[in-house]
Amino acid sequence: MGSSQSPSKPHKKDKSSEKKRKREHGEDGHKSKSKKHKSDKAADKSTPVPEAPATSSPFHVQTSSLYLPLASVSQGAPLEGLCAEHISPLILTYFPPFRGVILSYSNPRLSEEPFGDDGNSTLLQSVDEYAVSWGWVTAEFLLFKPDRGAWLEGFVNLQNEGHLGVVCWNLFNASIKRNSLPQDWKWVGVEELGKDGGEVYAEDGQGYFVDGEGKKIEGMVKFRIREIESSHDKERGFLSIEGTMLDDKAEKQLLASERQKKTSRETAGRRLGGANALGATNLGVPAEPDMMDIDGETRKHRVNY
Repeated sequence: MGSSQSPSKPHKKDKSSEKKRKREHGEDGHKSKSKKHKSDKAADKSTPVPEAPATSSPFHVQTSSLYLPLASVSQGAPLEGLCAEHISPLILTYFPPFRGVILSYSNPRLSEEPFGDDGNSTLLQSVDEYAVSWGWVTAEFLLFKPDRGAWLEGFVNLQNEGHLGVVCWNLFNASIKRNSLPQDWKWVGVEELGKDGGEVYAEDGQGYFVDGEGKKIEGMVKFRIREIESSHDKERGFLSIEGTMLDDKAEKQLLASERQKKTSRETAGRRLGGANALGATNLGVPAEPDMMDIDGETRKHRVNY
């Protein structure tokens, strides 16, 4: 009797617990579904913020080999000497062969051939009577290589009526011109701030931008790269980034208007009327009278300089 009752009780208990588990699972699933639905509605009400694809990161790791000269003073520690003399000074500078800013490097190794690793024994090349020896140094380089059209995020550090200044990762500066900002943004100058007796703080500078809701633009902003300009001299290299916060349609309209203005400026001189037009400057360079129009014949003018 005891043996027949003992298996039946756990069986009932298992059934009740299973039903309770199913009921709890169904309620939890229903609740999670409703929460997901509410969050989707909230996301629809808010202004959509475009996000950069996962493949558009401006940071890249690449393996490269450099053919470098080893000074005689570094013969005792060749790898350390090559890194200290040639590679480490390139950190945080724009390096044209890599087409990016070198942020760091790791795992350097010395070899006789590119992309090799000769270990502790390497044969370097000497040329004629030169004191230096040449060898290949291979390493993994972390580069900042932004592409046009990629999205970046930065902190607003400068505002004036002409542009918005942004610093990214506390290292790279970017500038967004006024015509590349959202159309509903407005500039609030110092005069407007103190017009109604309001307090003007030193951090406001010349003023600041406000969005369509009247909120001050500050903190982190997201923008898209419009133009990239790089330069490199004998000592340092730099990277200049121009951004935009317009969508594709508005950006195309802006480019079309800029082309039209450029064309109008180029043809403006031809429409103003030449040397006799109002506002023209006469340099007072005389022309020879015998080369002017004679007897109705048009000849070329020769000018004495």
